[in-house]
Amino acid sequence: MKSESHFWATLNYVHHNPVKHGYVDKWMDWPYSSAEEYIGQMGEPEASRIWKNYPINEYGRGWDE
Repeated sequence: MKSESHFWATLNYVHHNPVKHGYVDKWMDWPYSSAEEYIGQMGEPEASRIWKNYPINEYGRGWDE
């Protein structure tokens, strides 16, 4: 991990990947995901804050420049 923000964006990316590809509608619906445990430990308000503060829309852009 290159930074704390890289860590959180990566976690968001991994949890969101099944949704992005249309396999499920919500993170917690993917049976092989750690999202349910993650949200259970973090709580929905904190998980939502992390999702908003570390977006994945430009995930990886500029990291290796």
